[in-house]
Amino acid sequence: MSKSRNRLEIGPVAFLVAGLMFMEFLDGAILPTAAPTIARSFHTLSEQIGICATSYMVTIVILIPISAWLADKYGVRKILFSSIAVFVLGSLLCSISTTVLELTIMRIIQGIGAATMVPVGRLILMRSVDKSQVIRAISYSVWPALAAPVVAPVIGGFIIAHSSWHWIFLINLPIGVVALIVGLKIVPNISGGKVERLDWGGFYGTAACLGLLVFGAAGLGASHVNVLVTVPLLVLGIGIGIPTLRHLKRVKDPLIDLSVLKIQTFQLNSTSGVLFRISQNTAPFVLPLMFQDKFGWSAQKAGEVLFFYMLGNLTFKGITTPLMKKYTFKPLLLWATLTSIPLTFLLGILGKALPLPLMALLLLITGGVRSLGMTFYNTITYADIDQDVMSHANTLANMVQQLSSVIAVAAAVIAINVGRISVGVNYQFESAFIFAIGMLLVSLSKVLALPSSAGDSLRN
Repeated sequence: MSKSRNRLEIGPVAFLVAGLMFMEFLDGAILPTAAPTIARSFHTLSEQIGICATSYMVTIVILIPISAWLADKYGVRKILFSSIAVFVLGSLLCSISTTVLELTIMRIIQGIGAATMVPVGRLILMRSVDKSQVIRAISYSVWPALAAPVVAPVIGGFIIAHSSWHWIFLINLPIGVVALIVGLKIVPNISGGKVERLDWGGFYGTAACLGLLVFGAAGLGASHVNVLVTVPLLVLGIGIGIPTLRHLKRVKDPLIDLSVLKIQTFQLNSTSGVLFRISQNTAPFVLPLMFQDKFGWSAQKAGEVLFFYMLGNLTFKGITTPLMKKYTFKPLLLWATLTSIPLTFLLGILGKALPLPLMALLLLITGGVRSLGMTFYNTITYADIDQDVMSHANTLANMVQQLSSVIAVAAAVIAINVGRISVGVNYQFESAFIFAIGMLLVSLSKVLALPSSAGDSLRN
């Protein structure tokens, strides 16, 4: 009876969180597909629409650190539902924007909602389960991060082809309303309480550092890098980040408790986990470009073939929980990484002469291994985290996930540009996959250092 009741509690909340994550990640990844159409509507250049995407990501990243404090002070239900409402309102305002400036401001409003919507949703989930239920909870909720970057170009292309760009934002309205209705019924009422005064020094320093680094990374990911702007942004971001880290380690009640990074299984998420995510997020960005620019395919055909990569991400989800229950995490992480290396190499040498069934099979398997590896990393992150530091751990984990996505795109663009300069246009995309393989190889060191019993607290 108890087991059944726990399943009913975990499942709906986890799927609600998954839906919110999918909505956020999709909104971040879908705009580039529609950028040329929106630019024509605004009578401007496609490159100028990039600020709309960057402002959304920057807002999310700089406000994530404050999400846990807000939830602790005012209660998770109030913050979660307010976040969803702000996100939906921002989506509506985005759809009626008529200039780049208006759209940028409305995207910032969207980002304000998204910044607390997903972290607080995940915090609710992690506070509502014990260690024995973490594997199932993460398994339910991790699919949005896997699927959204892949399906975004497909959905974006379909909307642009069959409707107007406004629907890219309007589709959030019914989803948000349903999330609010469902959330009112199933989200547990974890009330707020007395919390320490907000660490404003930590907040300002963290916000400035992360904002500058994301703007800098976005600059590196532009088709034409403005060195005079990008380099100072990155240098200033690092310059602010160093004293901010010292501040967070020194004060009594920091905005983010960095002591959780001393926990080996959690630290793994910020080292090898980052490298693995950067590597795996390279393919969803590079493959559509390669299919269209190198193979000469239409956007529709590229999206149809890329569908198999998404299908692999989703279909392999069914075996993740049994694998984590049967095997320890260390061999699972090693297997996912070592298997990804030859698969990434094969993606790099793809040619349009390869029969489509074989290409679809390769994409299916590669997407599946990506799904398994990311789920293993996301799950072991919380293996040794106690509830009294869950807020800080959850905040750091969300920051790492967002930054990984930004860095992956920037690094892929740099690798493509380096490849074009060094080996020519015909082999520029191969450079991105070589970079991805390098990230996988470097990520192995921390995994090899894990004790064989790492993560066993989740399996017992």
